Amino acid sequence: MTAVAAPAARLAVLRAAVGDYQGEWTTRMVQRLYVTKLGRGPWRRPARQDMAQLVREGLLILDDTDPGRRVYHLNRIHTSGGAR
Repeated sequence: MTAVAAPAARLAVLRAAVGDYQGEWTTRMVQRLYVTKLGRGPWRRPARQDMAQLVREGLLILDDTDPGRRVYHLNRIHTSGGAR
C-alpha cells in the first residue's frame, strides 16, 4: 500500500492492532504502525482522525487527563454485535 491508503484500509489495520495490543495507544504509536504496515507518509493527521473514529465507534476510550498528551485505551466493554 502507499502513503495515501484509503481510510477503510487504515482503520482495518488499526482495529486489528488495537485488538492485538490492548495497552495504551498514542498518535505516535499509530504513526509507527502505519509506516510499518502501509509505508512512509504523513501519518499524523490520519492517525488522529482514525483514533477519533474508533472513539466514536466505542472501541477506544480517550484519556486526556494530561493536557499535554492524548492516550487511548481499549474499551473493554465494547460489543461489536450490540448489547442486550
